[in-house]
Amino acid sequence: MPAQWRCGYAETDITPTPGEALPSGFGRERYAQSALSPLIAQAIALEDARGQRAVIVASDVLGYSRVLVDAMRTRIQDRYGLGPEAVTFPCSHTHCGPAVSFGLNFAVGGLNVWYLVRLEDALVELVGKSLENLGPATISLTEADCQIGMNRRLLEGDRVLHQPNPDGVYDRHTPILRIKRRRTPSDVILVSHACHPTSTGAYDRWSPDWPGAMRRRIATRLKGSRVVFGKGCGADANVVHRDPETGAYVFSRSPARARAAGIKLADRVLRALEREPTLELDPQLSMSMASGGLTLKRGPSKQQIRELALEGDNQSHLTWWARQSLSYPDSRKTVDYEVQAWRLGRLKMFWLEGEVCADLGISLRRMTEGPTATIAYSNTCPGYISSARLIREGGYEGDTSHKAYFLPAPFAEKSEGEFVRICAKALKALEQSA
Repeated sequence: MPAQWRCGYAETDITPTPGEALPSGFGRERYAQSALSPLIAQAIALEDARGQRAVIVASDVLGYSRVLVDAMRTRIQDRYGLGPEAVTFPCSHTHCGPAVSFGLNFAVGGLNVWYLVRLEDALVELVGKSLENLGPATISLTEADCQIGMNRRLLEGDRVLHQPNPDGVYDRHTPILRIKRRRTPSDVILVSHACHPTSTGAYDRWSPDWPGAMRRRIATRLKGSRVVFGKGCGADANVVHRDPETGAYVFSRSPARARAAGIKLADRVLRALEREPTLELDPQLSMSMASGGLTLKRGPSKQQIRELALEGDNQSHLTWWARQSLSYPDSRKTVDYEVQAWRLGRLKMFWLEGEVCADLGISLRRMTEGPTATIAYSNTCPGYISSARLIREGGYEGDTSHKAYFLPAPFAEKSEGEFVRICAKALKALEQSA
């Protein structure tokens, strides 16, 4: 019998109770009244012909703190024998999910420690259930070209407006990993696409946003399937539609628009699975990890921070960043950054921390030979990881988003080169481990 993969799958509901705070409030009080759709966590266990194992744990949350991921990895290693490089935690980054990061500005969303206790326990248990579900499988890769959104940085003179930009960079690369098994579910499909799941709008109900609609659409069309989402490098892209009156592109901000975007991507994925070339992946799994620091600019003076803290609008997250900064001084000059690199047969997968912008995802794939997937929002989410170009231009992603993530200053232009070197180090280690 030829060598083959063994794969397992498990999922669990992680929807918080009504009444908890939603993140991304930015000074707006938001509490979930109920659930539009359940939030879920899903685990895919992989085992190659040599018995090498890894697990993907995908969740409908905004993004984790490093300490929580390290705690889960410690428990997983103790219980299941999987090292840190062998477990990855991609987040869908839905803005209608719970706050789960200690690193956020307090005004961006309240954190419930007791929900985190339940979530941590559930995700560790989920890894075990996916390993128990291991069975013979094949894994194939299909790549689609798709666009459900648009770059959201419109340059006007020396300003960057938060508006749709048809000429801006958008990463259309949509890798589709398909696992076929004899066990239920018989079809497990991992889809990655690079666009923000913020199209539900300021809606006070739990929702997985468009990734949830995509999952449901594919699952109803492919009998016996379950769909897992990994967000690509699309920190600077939002879902858009044309205004029926003006014909202009506008950001989508309703549950119906979120559903439409998810269905659009799902239908493109289904067509790709039917028509596009498929690459069968040999049962060879290898993993690596690399880390380093990303440099920050010099931040404002203590006096400047104090003035904003005392005189700023108390409904603004900027004021609360200043107040938080005075209460918890942060003198960091760099931010720790970690990259996981995996190889499944000929496919390379980069699991990238933070809100990685399109420039970097595209350039990272150009660094490698052969099929490559770049999945951001994985493991921890320290902030926006932008190219030097975006940092020079400024705007939210390049200049002010650090305040949402309670960082002392924006990232410096040199951080792009540091990011590339960390990725190259992970890639080199991956090649040496093969």
